[in-house]
Amino acid sequence: MLYAARIAAAVAALQIPAGVVAEPNNPSKPAFASEWPDASNTGPPRDLKLKPSGPLTIAVAGTTISGLDIQGGVTVNADNVTIETSRISAKAWAVIKIDPHRTGIVVRDCSIDGLGAGPDGNGNQGIMGQGTFQRNNIFNVENGIVLTGKDNLIEGNFIHDLNAGGAPHYDGIQIDGGISDTVIRHNTIINSHGAAGAIMIDNEFGPVSNIVIEGNLLAGGSYTIYSDGKFNDNPISNVSITDNHIGSGQYGPTLFRKNRPTYLRNATDGWHLVRNLNFGKVAAQEAIR
Repeated sequence: MLYAARIAAAVAALQIPAGVVAEPNNPSKPAFASEWPDASNTGPPRDLKLKPSGPLTIAVAGTTISGLDIQGGVTVNADNVTIETSRISAKAWAVIKIDPHRTGIVVRDCSIDGLGAGPDGNGNQGIMGQGTFQRNNIFNVENGIVLTGKDNLIEGNFIHDLNAGGAPHYDGIQIDGGISDTVIRHNTIINSHGAAGAIMIDNEFGPVSNIVIEGNLLAGGSYTIYSDGKFNDNPISNVSITDNHIGSGQYGPTLFRKNRPTYLRNATDGWHLVRNLNFGKVAAQEAIR
């Protein structure tokens, strides 16, 4: 009875279909929340007093933005920019939008809130661009991170409570081609909708190569991980998916089409581990809805 009650609570809090969350044949030992990125170990420090700010456009190379409560989007039009220990909230196409020609961008220890919709009522992105993205708490967006270039590190982020207007196609991390040399490591990504995935890789806008997906907690979507080469003849190559903890999507854990990723040592205990996470205030708001 206690197990059933916990399952019901997880479903209510995260809007997870009961058929997706239940994995009775895949027991796992309990995990402490601190083992995975969640509200307790991502975003700015809870005791840090943030300075109010409006929307920002950064055009000077080497700029560091730190300790701000930014109401409005951030646009990065310069190289070697760091955005850290800040809260950014915006109904914008991208809460943080990085010019695709810029390099050396770092976004770390930030709270990124898309407020549930873009200005036209359609979906939005938490981060759109390329760079190093670490320990960010990303929510209320259609897509957590949309990559647009190469040499990316996505590590230690908590992407959850995806929520957007229009007709959203929810993805935690989205790679739509033209992406290479990317590491996605030790993130928590939860898509509690029965559509799209935790990680989407496709070849719509160009080839994809050298993608490492390792040691993540991934759950939900229609399939949890896509690697889909259906759009054209652009190749998807050297995708490695190893040592992840996966909670199946509505139709299964993976969909691989017209490519064959390396797939090794991935566990199926993802939804069990999700129940131990700290969702902070967002979880409380979700439970009220």
